[in-house]
Order: sequence, then structure tokens, then C-alpha cells
Amino acid sequence: MTERIRGTPCTVINTPYVQRIGTRSPWLERTLNKNRKLKKWVKMLRFYIGMKATEKAAQQATYKTVWVAGPSIQHTKAVEPVRAIIGRLVG
Repeated sequence: MTERIRGTPCTVINTPYVQRIGTRSPWLERTLNKNRKLKKWVKMLRFYIGMKATEKAAQQATYKTVWVAGPSIQHTKAVEPVRAIIGRLVG
């Protein structure tokens, strides 16, 4: 779970890049979010920055790519071949 991408909680795949940049918003952003008058503008700016980063990641696969995952990602415990997963569903 990270708030760093959009300024609001969002689930992402835990890649080495995500581990390196962290999942919390910077302290200045967290502080500004506590101000009722500035909160809306800070959220809008964070959303714009996150949108541009996601757009760039989709167009240029790099080690910095952040893959956003649905909330069910927390239930993923292993990486398995598709054949095994389909076998369980069909069998």
C-alpha cells in the first residue's frame, strides 16, 4: 500500500524500486495535507505528478516502473505458471 503515487492509498506490486523510494509521502507533503486550505491543492499536484509518472512508466518500461495492482494483490502468496492456475480452476 502506498500513498506516494497519487497522494491517496493505492496498492502496488512490491518491486525493488518501490522498496527503494518507499511508500509514504514526503514529510512536507504530509504536513501540507494537514492544512485544510492547502490540502486540495497538494492532492491535485500529487495526483498530476503520479499520473505523469504512471504514463511515462506505461510508455517506457524501466527499472523505475511502478505496477499498480488491485486491492486483491495482498492475497497473492506465490507466483505460479498459468497452466497450474487454469488447472485448478477447470479441475
